[in-house]
Amino acid sequence: MNSQTPDAPRIEFSQPIRQISLMVAVAALVGFVVSLIYPQLRLVFDANPYLNGFILFVFAIGVLACFRQVFTLIASVNWLEGFAVDRPGHEFVEPPRLLSALASLLRDRRSRKALTASSSRSILDSVAQRLDEQRDITRYITNLLIFVGLLGTFWGLSQVVPGIVETIGGLMGR
Repeated sequence: MNSQTPDAPRIEFSQPIRQISLMVAVAALVGFVVSLIYPQLRLVFDANPYLNGFILFVFAIGVLACFRQVFTLIASVNWLEGFAVDRPGHEFVEPPRLLSALASLLRDRRSRKALTASSSRSILDSVAQRLDEQRDITRYITNLLIFVGLLGTFWGLSQVVPGIVETIGGLMGR
């Protein structure tokens, strides 16, 4: 039961294709560069495998979280397209968590007709809040990576500075 007439414009939402393509391209480029300089990276990694392993683990979690966010957007756009064109069987499809407030309101036909500007605004605010929550996760992971990287830098300095002091002391004739 498609509610559109044959001459009506097709309802279509934009998918984040460009973003996912860029993410995959950057991930492939990073993998390629890592494979080229792997012997040097291995020496650096072996200097402190626990800290560097933790950094790699947090980085991998961050990359997976970013991909998950984009795939969540894709699922939300697909659900909205199905709803907008009144795709058969769409009423049985579970809405994405991002759009749960919107879905519960739009499922009821009486509520659809009663949508006001303020209720639409509150629904959009709810979706925006969920998107912000997902972005916060990415920010936390980024900040954690910065912190652990600085921790690794200070650990490395604490290992190098005594050797520098000893070398300078040897040069001064102590």
